[in-house]
Amino acid sequence: MLNAVVTIESINDYPGTANDSIKSFAKGLFDIYGIGNMPKNKGVLLVVAKKDRKARIELGAGYGQSLNGAAQEIMQKTIIPYFKKDKYAKGVTEGVRDIVLVFANQRIGVPWTLIICIAAVPILGLIAYSLFKSGKTGWGWAVVGIIFILVLVIVRILFTIIKHMPRNRSSSWSSGGFGGGFGGGFSGGGGATGSW
Repeated sequence: MLNAVVTIESINDYPGTANDSIKSFAKGLFDIYGIGNMPKNKGVLLVVAKKDRKARIELGAGYGQSLNGAAQEIMQKTIIPYFKKDKYAKGVTEGVRDIVLVFANQRIGVPWTLIICIAAVPILGLIAYSLFKSGKTGWGWAVVGIIFILVLVIVRILFTIIKHMPRNRSSSWSSGGFGGGFGGGFSGGGGATGSW
């Protein structure tokens, strides 16, 4: 998923935009710069026209129309409330965060499996100690084997979490001017528009 954030003062500063619409402006920008990647074509563009008091989340054609509702929810519940308070940087930051969570299929939640495994290790350690102390070494070694398996599960979960963390803030999002093309994606016309 390749993405971009573009902030402008007004669409009127860019003559030729059909109907002076932020939707057509965002779609044109998306297509001209090839935001997204081929063949999946799952790019996301967030355009903010501060003076016009309009914003648009434009989605690559790979998303179809299936995530328009999610884009609208991010626009209305995250981005626009901050913009209404003139907190543009916060609105963009939180909006991008929500877009990444939804469109990259990453959800913030409690990793219960990891917590349970970590909690089980010391408990099983005490059980193994008790079994060894009482002379039941066979059962003690069985519990040690379970502890070993749990430690491997914990390492695997932690590795997966670290692997899916963003490497740096600029790796998947661009902002400001475009130095060159993206991955050749094009807009499917899906997304959400908001005003404040």
